Amino acid sequence: MSPLPRLRHAALALLAAGGLSAFAAAGAATPTADEIIAKNVEARGGADKLRALATLKRTGHLVIPGLRAELTVIEWKTAGGQYRQDVTLQGLTAIQAFDGREAWQVQPFEGRKDPYRMSADEAKGFKLAADIAGPFVDYQAKGHKVEYLGLEDVDGTPAHKLRVALKWGDEATYWIDPDTWMVIRELDRSLIRGAEQLAETDYGEYQKVAGVWVPMAEAQGGKGSEPAQRQKYVYDSAEANGPAPASTFAFPAEKPRAVAEVRP
Repeated sequence: MSPLPRLRHAALALLAAGGLSAFAAAGAATPTADEIIAKNVEARGGADKLRALATLKRTGHLVIPGLRAELTVIEWKTAGGQYRQDVTLQGLTAIQAFDGREAWQVQPFEGRKDPYRMSADEAKGFKLAADIAGPFVDYQAKGHKVEYLGLEDVDGTPAHKLRVALKWGDEATYWIDPDTWMVIRELDRSLIRGAEQLAETDYGEYQKVAGVWVPMAEAQGGKGSEPAQRQKYVYDSAEANGPAPASTFAFPAEKPRAVAEVRP
């Protein structure tokens, strides 16, 4: 269980509302995006500790609606902008990886056991997933733009809403709990072959790793999808600054073909 206080949404809403009422009563101005970002970064452990993360590895399982079996999940990300996720079931492993420039995958559950490269549009999403410190840290230097959109209810919690226009053209929106200052929801918007893709993730069960709070539970689905329709990642352990060689993320070298025996 995470040592971070985890209140139920109803109680959290009362606390947050009380804090916001006191804030208004004091005549304070509406917070800016930078003020909210500063609160979030500090609550997560501080910019220095976030920048000090060289690698992050999470291990757990994936629960997919309608599938009784649980899948094993291992995820890596590095400060160099690399990412990989392995999902294993009954001896078969699906891989999605990004070496910082191009993305590739192996999808044996779809009948594709050999690695193949992904399109540039598909690779864009891995740039965000691979950002080990998160897009808020040094966001201006990274080329992102941030806009504060006010308070919005998230399952009973009045959360601060920030929209990030990412450097490569996609967009990510975050909802931040005003009590813990942690991200509790993310909505990613991307264009793939001209079609808009929306993916929503709810975060929880934060755990401290190398002085940084990391979410250990993620529920993912389409925008506005019901909880029962979402796939759930539950991470049992997280390790910071462990080994993550470049070969982990690089497109596998082609195996040499056997030379046919020449008969006289």
